[in-house]
Amino acid sequence: MARAITAEYTLNPPASSGQTLVSKKHTFEVGGASPNEDHYKLLRESIARARDEVGAELTVWRDKVGKAELSKETKKAAKNEEEDEEEGDGDGDDV
Repeated sequence: MARAITAEYTLNPPASSGQTLVSKKHTFEVGGASPNEDHYKLLRESIARARDEVGAELTVWRDKVGKAELSKETKKAAKNEEEDEEEGDGDGDDV
């Protein structure tokens, strides 16, 4: 039985981003001819490859979708700030 690490994810971006549902699955083999041959070293290398590849893909996705989400958050924060200003009674006795 081959030793491997599997990383799988499904992204469901907001409709406003124009992106479609993304689902990916990666398998990273843990090398070595024998089970005892530097198992942990080879395992760390496979984990590093998985982290780098999946991380690069997620960074691209974040950059595409993140700007749309950031503009939503900025608008929401500004709206909340305006509502907070309207709620004050203006007499300065807010203790």
